[in-house]
Amino acid sequence: MTRSETHFYKQDYTIRSYEVDAAGNLSVPSIFNLLQDAASSHALELGVSVPQLLAESYTWVLSRMVLRMSRYPGWRDAVQIRTWPSGIQGAFALRDFDIRDQKGNAMGCSRSAWIVMDTRERRPVRPTVFANRLKPAEGEPIMDYVLKKLPRQNDASVEKRFKVRYSDLDINQHVNNVSYIEWILESIPSFGENNHHLAELEINFLGEAFQGDQVLAGCIPFHSERKIFTHGVIRQSDRHELIRARTSWE
Repeated sequence: MTRSETHFYKQDYTIRSYEVDAAGNLSVPSIFNLLQDAASSHALELGVSVPQLLAESYTWVLSRMVLRMSRYPGWRDAVQIRTWPSGIQGAFALRDFDIRDQKGNAMGCSRSAWIVMDTRERRPVRPTVFANRLKPAEGEPIMDYVLKKLPRQNDASVEKRFKVRYSDLDINQHVNNVSYIEWILESIPSFGENNHHLAELEINFLGEAFQGDQVLAGCIPFHSERKIFTHGVIRQSDRHELIRARTSWE
């Protein structure tokens, strides 16, 4: 990939003790937190961070995302995340991520699709209104994959209940994206009791949950030999769908 460096944002991180899981690797929720931090910092430089957009009565809402990991850093390991706006497709503003170790070796990558929401009308608007600030990079995307709408999950074979806490909320006052990741991981049978690691996670964000809501996280084994699961999170009170997801483990 050849792009002008002005399109990139680079952030170096040293993995802290509270960011690793029971196996000593950077946890999946921590990966999403780092990606979110890098994206937020770059958006601030571009003049399109959430606080900046809220001042104009707009905000960002993450709609779709896929993460692929080939290996994981551990405690005190150094990683670098590069991120950049990678284009506009219809209602979505795309953002890519590249995760590398301190020697520049690839560890993972991610592609995400975001919606610009008009906070006054509570409806999405075309992201082209901010195209001049986003300065999408030219060139090949980080991965040859089209983010799509995942199929609705049927009745889950495993279901866990969670109550939305204040600590689950983000600056938009609804559940943070990472809390959904934590819930779907907790719904996987015997999660953490084997040596498998997440190879790919794809997620669609479909609705909002707020403090005090009760949510149900469901999980269905899709392909037991390849350790693939489908996931869904719904609000218990009205059965409204909040997320759909798919995970693959190696």
